[in-house]
Amino acid sequence: MKKPEIKQIIVVTDGKSNIGGNPVEAAVCAAREGITVNVIGIMAPQEMDDRFLQEVEEIAQAGKGVSEITMIQDLGHTMHMVTQKSMNKTIETIVGKQLKEILGSELEEIPPRSRNKIIEYMDQLGESVGLKCCIVMDCSGSMGQKIGTARQSIIELMNSLKGRGGKSEIAVIAYPGENGEHCKIIHPFTADLDQIKRSVLSLKAGGTTPTAPAIEKALELIQGERDIDYSDSEWNQTPLLKESMV
Repeated sequence: MKKPEIKQIIVVTDGKSNIGGNPVEAAVCAAREGITVNVIGIMAPQEMDDRFLQEVEEIAQAGKGVSEITMIQDLGHTMHMVTQKSMNKTIETIVGKQLKEILGSELEEIPPRSRNKIIEYMDQLGESVGLKCCIVMDCSGSMGQKIGTARQSIIELMNSLKGRGGKSEIAVIAYPGENGEHCKIIHPFTADLDQIKRSVLSLKAGGTTPTAPAIEKALELIQGERDIDYSDSEWNQTPLLKESMV
């Protein structure tokens, strides 16, 4: 059996959703399918908005992902950090479940020597497992002066993933879309940096913030990869741990 892929959505936004449904419910649907939803909120210290911060946290919690607040100039670094944190969280969750099945114990409860072996193995797995990451980029009117940096941040993320042993693919969805559409697929999944570079040049700011439909579109896009799709249950069934490790 192939190693299961880690599938994640990263929502990048600078404002609260204002049309198209509840993004928290959309994140719940993705999580049920084994797809993690992470959220990066772009906000300067002087722009702090409690309702926006709450929505960022609630979407990530519902999507079993992580959330971060960053300034636009740090977006590239934050996207890479969130990708890694989300991958590690997924691996730790699955390994923890399997450890419980083998020993009936949590990682913190086993002897230090075995614990260190498992931690080292999880680090190796994080570099070798396949990754599909769908960037869901807010391109609403408030992103006007930030969109150039947002484009570059996607390219920086692709560059940062090139050194991984496992196959890394990125897709990009922009919201809102064109002609009244809630969102638009800018590029489907690819490991080709040049294709992403050309595609993200089309990102332009303007319009509303329909976050929920964009998350739903990302879920559809990931589920469309039927030939290499793995469900959350298969993650749980795949024996990542060997009893000899513990």
